[in-house]
Amino acid sequence: MSIGRLLVAVACAMVLTAPSTAAATSVRHHRPAVMTMEYSVGDLRAVVHSPRTLVGTRPLVFQFHGYDEVAESLARQGSVVVLVSDRTAVDRHLELWRSLSKAEGPLAERFRGFAGHFTVAEP
Repeated sequence: MSIGRLLVAVACAMVLTAPSTAAATSVRHHRPAVMTMEYSVGDLRAVVHSPRTLVGTRPLVFQFHGYDEVAESLARQGSVVVLVSDRTAVDRHLELWRSLSKAEGPLAERFRGFAGHFTVAEP
């Protein structure tokens, strides 16, 4: 009997000291996974932040280097964010992404999983 009581006491202690599911991250603090990729096409260079899983059609947003935190935040909210270094080359980057939306152009191989999953806003 004493071994039985000891086992019950150990089991109770394990249950009482086990981590609670209440200590898990709340839904409000959950951050979806974000992936970061880079591309270089001729003299055009950019960093792309996006949700790790692309489901449906996501907005495509262009930002400038130095706004990495903003880009990651937007990607966590579901946007595909392209950080460009040259403000004068945004139109050229936009053309690359328009081609990619048709699964064509120089980004098609590297970003093939993106085709059909983003919307290019028309000015």
